Amino acid sequence: MLTFDDVLEEVGGFGLYQKITFFFVCLTSAAFAYLYVGFVFLAVTPDHWCRSPGATELRDKCNWSLEQEKNYTLPVGQAGSSSYSQCEKYDIDWNSSSGRCENPLLLIQNGSQGLPLTTCQDGWVFENGSISSIVTEFELVCADSWKLDLSQACLNLGFTLGTVIMGYGADRFGRKSSFLFATFVTSALGLVVPFLPNYTWFLIFRTLQGLFSKGSWVCAYVFITELVGLQYRRTVGILYQVCFSSGMMLLAAVAYFIPDWRNLQLATTIPGFFFLTYYWLIPESPRWMLSQKKNTEALNVIQQMAKRNGKSFSKKIEVINLEFAITLVYQGLIMRLGTLGGNIYLDFFISGAVEIPAAILILSTIERIGRRLPFAAGGLLSGSTCLIAAFIPERVLGLIVGGLVLLLPETKGMTLPDTVEDVENLRRPKKKILKTHHQQSVLYSTDVKDPASVKMVVEG
Repeated sequence: MLTFDDVLEEVGGFGLYQKITFFFVCLTSAAFAYLYVGFVFLAVTPDHWCRSPGATELRDKCNWSLEQEKNYTLPVGQAGSSSYSQCEKYDIDWNSSSGRCENPLLLIQNGSQGLPLTTCQDGWVFENGSISSIVTEFELVCADSWKLDLSQACLNLGFTLGTVIMGYGADRFGRKSSFLFATFVTSALGLVVPFLPNYTWFLIFRTLQGLFSKGSWVCAYVFITELVGLQYRRTVGILYQVCFSSGMMLLAAVAYFIPDWRNLQLATTIPGFFFLTYYWLIPESPRWMLSQKKNTEALNVIQQMAKRNGKSFSKKIEVINLEFAITLVYQGLIMRLGTLGGNIYLDFFISGAVEIPAAILILSTIERIGRRLPFAAGGLLSGSTCLIAAFIPERVLGLIVGGLVLLLPETKGMTLPDTVEDVENLRRPKKKILKTHHQQSVLYSTDVKDPASVKMVVEG
């Protein structure tokens, strides 16, 4: 009994049709790099120091340089950091002081020793000519520096939720439809971000962007792996990641010419609306359509694929065996808890359409959240990043997860599972993996004079 992969081989496993479609999909992977690593350019932290009332006026009066003002009016910084404090200042009102232009601190309590210090209650001064970023916009420094890590943790939280939610949407409404919807919402949210008034709204919109953007990326990844032959899935998966890396390199060049964070946000968001034209440029996944009994539509896509690839249907292709367990992530991720004795394991399975579980994306995203939250919590509790709070939980969780991986079944040299029963059978290597859950439907070609001559019976 032939499988859908056999049909792909007949019409071209990675022919011109798939290559053109793959090129379009790769552009979306490159564009995703901005949201994923663009925070490096959005959150540039320039040199800064506390704003002191009257200090600037005293500099103008005494004709000081900027460095002289900092040397005269700011306390010494910690060893290994800036030469002056970035988060504290002398508790002095320079407007009412009787300081003189030549080292004014000499007239105040016999020098700087013993002078009271206070936090930057009047805000910060950022270095002249510094790049505008969310740090300068929302003053995310010193006691509020933890909010930078929190925003990244929330973005990764959105990635995790989006992978699951959009995964279900891709199974329910189709790969293409879910991809286009997620792309539109991500781009619309991105247009609003430059005009947000405060950090709280920025945090909310970053989370929403993460939710839809990662779902869009995963939908496109699954779509392209479903469209190529079995032996090409690993290749397109790797190249899809290469496009993402290329997008990161291109982003650095864009940020060099557009350093302002608001303009950079707009410049990298607007091209996302171009991907909406994919409604006419790329097909829906024929494998998904067959699983939804959209037989005529699936056959039309296969015929277009064969025509573009210079192939034709063989009259021998009459039966297609399509596993019923075509899933993305929502149905493809099984989490099981064993007994109290420690028989805890995670079984991931994905349909024959995707060899490597998009579930790895979920795990990697959860891991990134775990790395960010300790930094955010440490900064929230102590006012600065607490290294102990940041690294110990990360290392402990890493050891736990690494131990759980040892409980996963070995898949080397084995047929990858398509159903729940197949996953269970992975733990019984001596038994043959059984394919289950099949059903039949008949497809007739409408492009030939004798429809019965090209007939496909889909068993799913």
